Amino acid sequence: MFNKLKGRYAEKKAKKERAVISYEDMPLDDYEPERTDLSPKIVKRIVFGVLGALLLALIVFVFANREKLTWDNISVWWSYEMMGTASKDFPVNIVGSEVTAGNITVNKSRIAYASDTSFVTLNSKGAEVNNAQLRYTKPVMKAADNHFLIFGLGEKNFQLESFDKSVYSGTAEGNIYAGDIAPNGRYCLAVEGNGFYSELYAFDSDNNRVYKYAFSEYYINSVAINLNGTGCIACGMSNNNGEIKTGIYMLDFSREEPVGKYEIAGDYIIDSRFISAGRAALVGSNASYVAMTDEDMVVKIEYGGKPLRNYCFSTECGTFSVALSKSGDGRRCDLITYNDNGNQVFGIDSEMGSESLSSCKERIATLDNNTIYVYDITGALVSACDVGTGSRRILLDSAEQVFVLSVNQIRKYDLISQSSPDSARE
Repeated sequence: MFNKLKGRYAEKKAKKERAVISYEDMPLDDYEPERTDLSPKIVKRIVFGVLGALLLALIVFVFANREKLTWDNISVWWSYEMMGTASKDFPVNIVGSEVTAGNITVNKSRIAYASDTSFVTLNSKGAEVNNAQLRYTKPVMKAADNHFLIFGLGEKNFQLESFDKSVYSGTAEGNIYAGDIAPNGRYCLAVEGNGFYSELYAFDSDNNRVYKYAFSEYYINSVAINLNGTGCIACGMSNNNGEIKTGIYMLDFSREEPVGKYEIAGDYIIDSRFISAGRAALVGSNASYVAMTDEDMVVKIEYGGKPLRNYCFSTECGTFSVALSKSGDGRRCDLITYNDNGNQVFGIDSEMGSESLSSCKERIATLDNNTIYVYDITGALVSACDVGTGSRRILLDSAEQVFVLSVNQIRKYDLISQSSPDSARE
């Protein structure tokens, strides 16, 4: 390169003036770009190497999220998030006069809820997508991704909904007291038994009955279907000389008899859900349990004598959390998260109450007197946010965003811009 520059410069000045030149003495027009000689083979290798790395990263992402990247989920995302044009935003007034705390869910910033009159879904901007009429005295909603089961507690009628349309309406064999739905649309119903305490029916995504089991010892009050819809956990109660007794059944829909059966004395199951493949979390009044269908065992988690104030499940993280009160008034709660082995992931000694509890990855939030307090896994208070009067249920959508169900609205808050953790400590 220096030889080329010297040759051009010699036409303008004699060689004897300077043997070495500086860039400042060279006119810009006389520069010639420096070339890097790369063979076509090397260029191809670089290009293919970059493309290969990108493809590998895509494969890893798809494999890690294979249960979420269904055609149904992708279609909903494309239709109502990427192509949606609605300009509506939160807060949004609820349809109907009441939504109970258990009848609302959030999935990737999309809301679904069942009120006393309607089943409604909202996209991430708060625009209404589905609005189906309900005719139940006490509606119960169960959700799994974009599939929803709604039934009337103690009634025979039920219906299936998706994020954007009504799917099916049916009538059960008896009055329904528990039910659940899987991410692939398969579902099960526990009903009042005909000659038995309870009966359980399982259905495929085309609403064909694939399984039936009759219970002669327990009244089933909670069921959790596994993530692929091939089996469930059924929990029931009975009375043994004045003492409550709970039965836990592990059912495989391809087998006539339970693959596992357990009995618990002095406790009853409030709620249950599969939080990972083969592992269900059972929240009881006096203790929690992890039912491991893949190992045919149940792990008990003691509350240490502290009353249960609240709980929540996180299928995305394979965890569940409980709020245990250290005082009789329900305030000053320990917030504890467990994994699907029943091992404690983290525990937080909070001074706050827990009118609602929600967790998301390495964050756990509690609602106390219309204020959300968010903690990280070290127990540090990372944000506190006033969410308005009448707040009843909180749903963490990420570490930065939370949805709130109030008496008559659904609200959305940015925990970063609207929080004030320093003032919350005062």
